[in-house]
Amino acid sequence: MRLAILFPLLLVAACQSGPMPDTSDDHCGASTHQNLVGTPASSIDRLQLPKATRIIHPDTAVTQDYRTDRLNIHVNEAGQVERVVCG
Repeated sequence: MRLAILFPLLLVAACQSGPMPDTSDDHCGASTHQNLVGTPASSIDRLQLPKATRIIHPDTAVTQDYRTDRLNIHVNEAGQVERVVCG
């Protein structure tokens, strides 16, 4: 009987995740690079970007670690910049 009561609680506890990273700060400078959204990825001048920048195409393998100083430029299937965010 006790196991029947305890089991659902254990399932709920196992599904809980840790705290989400704070994305409110713009440590990577994403706000200054929003002009890239909608442009062809081929026209990006990497020399104008921060050192810790990733250009992420649809089939690009990337780590899932969150770094506030890293600029991520997401490119869609058409080769256009879709979004620019920190991470």
